[in-house]
Amino acid sequence: MAYLNEVDAATLASWLSNFDNCPNNIYKPYQDNPINFSRYAYDLLCQNNSNHVNIYFGIDDSNYLVLIAVGSYLLDNFDGEETSGYADILEPGKIIELYSNAPITKSQAIKYIDKWATQNSQSRLFKKSYLLPRPNFIKLFLEDQASIVRIFFGMEADELKVMQKNPGDGSGAVAFNRAFACPYDCPGQGLA
Repeated sequence: MAYLNEVDAATLASWLSNFDNCPNNIYKPYQDNPINFSRYAYDLLCQNNSNHVNIYFGIDDSNYLVLIAVGSYLLDNFDGEETSGYADILEPGKIIELYSNAPITKSQAIKYIDKWATQNSQSRLFKKSYLLPRPNFIKLFLEDQASIVRIFFGMEADELKVMQKNPGDGSGAVAFNRAFACPYDCPGQGLA
């Protein structure tokens, strides 16, 4: 299986430095609170490695930042006449807030995502969500046997880079970067 966009140490250091030095960086508070995607949440959302992971930025009722994860799949001809993009899987119990590693409801998720958008949509950096491909998680969780995967951010110019790595591999370990941002690549069906 091909793993997508392995990031070498020099590039990673550059992206992390750019991220830390970016003025008005609306994602900095997320980086300050480590994001751990558990194997439990992965298994719940990815259903035997058949789904990708879509993560959304949000703000809860207490004004805390949240990161919401759902499984997502590519739409095809069998999903309807006018299909494009992908769809989020919004089953009860399968919408996970990553900081608490706990399920939330669809209505809570939409409310939190809308609050994030209202407060941040004027930023030149604004994105509502990122779709992360399953091959990287298959590598980290299944082949490398990680119990958690760290999700973190870097920046190349003004483009946010969403990366994943096994924190148990140390600071020199390979990170993976491949993500599709919304906007522009929003789900055809889902929370966005």
